[in-house]
Amino acid sequence: MLNAETTSPIRGTGSYQSLIVVCALSFSLWTCIALFHVLAVFLDADTQGLTQSKASTLIQYLLIFSPLSLGNCLLALAIWLKPDQMLKPRYMIVSALLLVVFGLPLITANKVMITLLFADKPLSLFLPELKKSSAFILWIDLFLILFSYFLQAGFAAWQRTVARELELITTQNESMELRLQLLQGQLKPHFLFNALNSISALVRGADRQLAGTALKQLNALLRYVLDSSKHEWLSVADELQFVRDYLNMQLLRFGDRMQIVWHIEDRDWHAVPCPPLLMQPSVENAIHHGVETHHEQCRIDIELRVVDRKTIFRIRNAVFASPKANCGHGLGIASTRERLQILYQGQASLVTTQTESEFIAEISIPQSRRFGKLDQAPFAQYCA
Repeated sequence: MLNAETTSPIRGTGSYQSLIVVCALSFSLWTCIALFHVLAVFLDADTQGLTQSKASTLIQYLLIFSPLSLGNCLLALAIWLKPDQMLKPRYMIVSALLLVVFGLPLITANKVMITLLFADKPLSLFLPELKKSSAFILWIDLFLILFSYFLQAGFAAWQRTVARELELITTQNESMELRLQLLQGQLKPHFLFNALNSISALVRGADRQLAGTALKQLNALLRYVLDSSKHEWLSVADELQFVRDYLNMQLLRFGDRMQIVWHIEDRDWHAVPCPPLLMQPSVENAIHHGVETHHEQCRIDIELRVVDRKTIFRIRNAVFASPKANCGHGLGIASTRERLQILYQGQASLVTTQTESEFIAEISIPQSRRFGKLDQAPFAQYCA
């Protein structure tokens, strides 16, 4: 029958298999109808004085219904070869009319001939018996022909609709996957730019030893960033360690002016899946807007816990009025929101809140494992 994955008559292995399955189902359907006829005949055998065996009667009705079964198979083949044409309304109406015009006489003639053969009557009685066919029998044959046709056409149209819906879903998933890869790729140069900016500040401050230490730390961080693109899901523990080491590198630059306070719930974070580079943009945002733009003491609070089967990552930083204040382009926050929407379909969120004195970013992701299989890529290997 019609290939469920294409609208053109490309005859692949799957298409042939589908066609064979539909033909087999058609034969089974008409075999069941023949069995019901045989059952009806034998239930009424006493009034008819039937002496024919059950096997012989079954074969007789199978032969009577064989043109309908064959017609189903030919229709399935036609739809498989020319799906765009055969499933259009005008083609369906025309083909149904042609089937009635040519099929009804064939069905009636076949029934009369098979009946004569199994009754051991001469074929010379064919025309007289054909003329005896009642209008009721002709109406029954007409119904069977149209039932056979629209059953096959309806099934083909349903299969085609399902195939197109699957194709649309596949296309949307591929588009989302490409978009997700683009968003994750955007974070790499963004992270690198901010990290190099911090090291550049150490070099300008003539603190070469701290700059060298920062470069070593950056080397490990970059190896993690590059390798994270190979994984769809890492653990929260890996991401948390990455954030810790990134902040340690920033502490080389800002020193005691930046204070990090951790509030980490005690649990096995290695078993909790997390998209790579999910927390780091919010941390960058806190440093860029909460520390870089002024010379005041700044405290950054980082909280990680589980509430109602959701992992909550919250980062809070102070906000100061400063002529150096820069609202930035919001790439990290916007990209994180879009990634969460693609990955979790509305079941995760990134909520930001700003007051006169502080800025809060809170990421909430469900803990359900159905969102991804955890890849084992512990951060420790990059610090070896």
